[in-house]
Amino acid sequence: MNLNQRISGYGKKLTKSEQLLIEELQTRYPQGLLESATSLAKKVGTSASTVVRLLAKLGYASYAEAQMEARSEVTARLSSPATRADAVILDDASVRTCLANALLHDQHNLASTFAALDIAAFEGAVRMLTQRKARVHVTGQRHAAALAGHLALHLNMCLPDVRPMTATGPLLMEDQLLWIGEQDVLLAVTFRRHALATARAARYFKEKGAKVIVITDGPSVPAAASADHVMLVRTSSASPFDSYTAAFSLCNALVTAVVQRRKKELGEALERGDALWEQHWNDTAARAGRSRKASSAG
Repeated sequence: MNLNQRISGYGKKLTKSEQLLIEELQTRYPQGLLESATSLAKKVGTSASTVVRLLAKLGYASYAEAQMEARSEVTARLSSPATRADAVILDDASVRTCLANALLHDQHNLASTFAALDIAAFEGAVRMLTQRKARVHVTGQRHAAALAGHLALHLNMCLPDVRPMTATGPLLMEDQLLWIGEQDVLLAVTFRRHALATARAARYFKEKGAKVIVITDGPSVPAAASADHVMLVRTSSASPFDSYTAAFSLCNALVTAVVQRRKKELGEALERGDALWEQHWNDTAARAGRSRKASSAG
């Protein structure tokens, strides 16, 4: 619920000062809320405490929460870090304020993402990922690359045929699409600015009768047009750059749900992984083994 919705739903009588504040806030929303309470109060000839009391009446826990909402609105409307910098960077913000604002935004992103999540899409995605003989391809470019890597790493421990699909390496993206068919599933993560390669891959999977799952920040992004299931996450931030905390949390939830369906396979895979680690990559164990062999030979 944003400021205008709170005002529309507030049925109690306002004082003259509060009415002037309401008019000022609505005229300059969301940018007006980015100012300090003192600066906003001076514009209508009232006090900072009146501003804070009015926002409390409207349901805000604090002035910081109202500013967080305003920054979220600004970052949603402006398309790039360059255009958002002037709107969200505060001249007098202390280091502690930066910490508090980051926490507030991520808490808001998490709560909003999970409250609005399409549960049917989430359940459908889990079914697709765990269906028999599914080949799961995971892709994400630029800002989404870290999330795609996180998903590919952990899904590989649960599913037998997980394939990271990247734009780098010996195989170009188009070469990785050569054998796509109905048994394939694309798990695509895409955020502003949305990579063209991700949208094209999603469209190609759809054309071949494969399944497409998209995790993204908006319902109208190019890749979503080809998706069987779309899951949306909030990415608002107190800085010019988006926050992906809620996206990582959703990815963790997706992996957890897959694990629940693949408990036996996960346990066997982890045992094999531990054995491989001890045999081939654990230098300490390897040295100890060589030492034991040398002692027995002596």
